[in-house]
Amino acid sequence: MPMLNGTGPTAHLADYVYMLKDFRRIHACKDLHRRDPFLYSLLVFDKAEGELVIGGRSCLLRLQHIYVLPPDRHAMLQLPEDGGSGYCCIRFYALQPAGEGRFEPAVPACPAEWPAAQLSCLPERIREIEKTWSTGSPWDAMKASLLFQNLLYELFRQDTREFKSDLDRAIQQTLTFMEQHYAEPVTREMLAELAGLSPDYYSRVFKKRHEKSPMEYLHEIRIRQAKKLLVSSAGSLRSISQQTGFSDEYYFSRRFKAATGTSPIAYVKRIRHSGKVASLNHLVTGDLLALGIEPYAAVINDVFPLSGRLEHTIPVGRSGPDLEKLMAARPDLIMMRGSRGQGKSAKEMLFNQIAPTVTLRYVDDWRKHLQEIAGIVGKEREAAAWLARYDAKAEEVRHLLNFRAGEETFLIVGIGEGKLCVYGQRNLGTVMYGDLGLAAPRGVADIAHYREVALEELAAYGPDRILLTSYRHNGTERMDRAIRSEVAGLYGDSRWNGLKAVKESKVYSLYDSRHLYTSYNALSHDMFLDKVREWFLAEKSEMSKN
Repeated sequence: MPMLNGTGPTAHLADYVYMLKDFRRIHACKDLHRRDPFLYSLLVFDKAEGELVIGGRSCLLRLQHIYVLPPDRHAMLQLPEDGGSGYCCIRFYALQPAGEGRFEPAVPACPAEWPAAQLSCLPERIREIEKTWSTGSPWDAMKASLLFQNLLYELFRQDTREFKSDLDRAIQQTLTFMEQHYAEPVTREMLAELAGLSPDYYSRVFKKRHEKSPMEYLHEIRIRQAKKLLVSSAGSLRSISQQTGFSDEYYFSRRFKAATGTSPIAYVKRIRHSGKVASLNHLVTGDLLALGIEPYAAVINDVFPLSGRLEHTIPVGRSGPDLEKLMAARPDLIMMRGSRGQGKSAKEMLFNQIAPTVTLRYVDDWRKHLQEIAGIVGKEREAAAWLARYDAKAEEVRHLLNFRAGEETFLIVGIGEGKLCVYGQRNLGTVMYGDLGLAAPRGVADIAHYREVALEELAAYGPDRILLTSYRHNGTERMDRAIRSEVAGLYGDSRWNGLKAVKESKVYSLYDSRHLYTSYNALSHDMFLDKVREWFLAEKSEMSKN
């Protein structure tokens, strides 16, 4: 970490006058203890190799950094024994006003490590100060002092709150680079340059922190990505080797077997038959269950109440995945649905280190999700048969609805705690407006997922029938009570009771089932078809009695 005497802004350093004492170029390690109790030392190193210890605190040297040693601290410098690393030492005083136009030495709190990457032409400026100072001319000494003060001005005006770009951050930057560019020809020298360190020094620091060399770490990333592609794509070994940074499929196969103990082809067979799949989303869980597979591990909560379908599944979290539980479960494969955004959180990036992680694209439709999952777990035929049965059921329900509802419009309204929404083309909408071909009220076609609305806005949609379901249910009994209270409030409001669908008793309720039917997966959609058929068969039966 950067060694700071204070963590606040550095504005107080502008209250002092700085006087250049001398300039030295040093080529050996030495004790930096200074006898003068007011003399600061500013150090600039030729190479990023070595260690600076100030008052017992250690700081690894970095390029594009300046180090300021306070006069009241003992300092030790450790450089490589080959003597190839030198440094410049500029000694100076900080003076403060003492009244009546006098100044006296002071020891203001000053950070010891300063990132200087933003200072233009730092090496050239240091050489200019050295050259000017070394002439021995009093005028050149004055000029050198002005050059030095200008350097301090640019350096000190920075805020110490910006000093978090320490060595750990530099190493982390290279880790991120490897995660993003593993398919490219990455070298140790390239990574070292990115960190601002020499290749040998970078390797030593990296290995000390991660217990492996940078290139070993890079190969681990490539193997993890290869595992993911092997189970989630139909690509050839040559294609996968090229996508993961290996020179050819033969080298890839050798490295893969050395890392996993099995060949790429044998690995795929093992994953498909092990059954140790962890689901991190209800979407994946519903699709696996539709294929006849109970997840080996899953995020389980009452938002998606499955009533005993997950009796043998290892729970690895409720509102989201718990990393410790997920690691303890030791799945062979992790599946999850991606988010609407493009990036991944730091937590999501860790999943792939536990097991190959397949992320289904949020924008893909539910049928593609089902088929992709089926391809990964070796259930392509089962998926095709399931979709055929589903389509036949949807056709049956569609005929029933056409007989009962004709061209009437259906509006899907979500009710939550203090909120209403209109659902659009996703979730239940994909079944009602897509698979069942029901007519949507005007304006619904423009809603991709959902739109929050006020109660008085519902009249503008003019629905003939309304499906009332949950909106943002968190799976608790308290939310059950809150939603029931909201529903009671609706039926006590003239704006709701004035809607055509409400007046004609054409409102169908799903709000008491949480998100069992509204999750975007094959199982939920299939159960929803059953529910719709149940409603309209009951309606048909009631009509026949009359």
